[in-house]
Amino acid sequence: MDYKHSCVVDINSIYKTLVLVLLEEHQGWVTQNYTLAEGEQLIDTAPPIMRPHAGAAGFVSPKWDSDTSAWIEAATEEEVEAWEAEHPAPDLPEKVPTAEERLTALEGAILAMMGVRTDV
Repeated sequence: MDYKHSCVVDINSIYKTLVLVLLEEHQGWVTQNYTLAEGEQLIDTAPPIMRPHAGAAGFVSPKWDSDTSAWIEAATEEEVEAWEAEHPAPDLPEKVPTAEERLTALEGAILAMMGVRTDV
């Protein structure tokens, strides 16, 4: 049985979701666990990268541009600004520990759990 994932877009080509579709012998490609609403269609492409928070890469409201066969931003500048105000970037520590510092801390924690003293 052949299967693939396809993107669902609405009547305005705005991304809705990613669905699994199966190739059935007499029906062609059939969506699984999703019923296309009126005006929705399947797009055989990778899903768009969604922006997780302000300042990150990705789309707020991805739209499929059939002329260029690519995702574009459908949100206006004002909509993006409003979305970013509601989804601020996470607070990051001033200094991110290096891999060596993290490993040393983990080793210390493991030894402490085992009851091994490291201060002697």
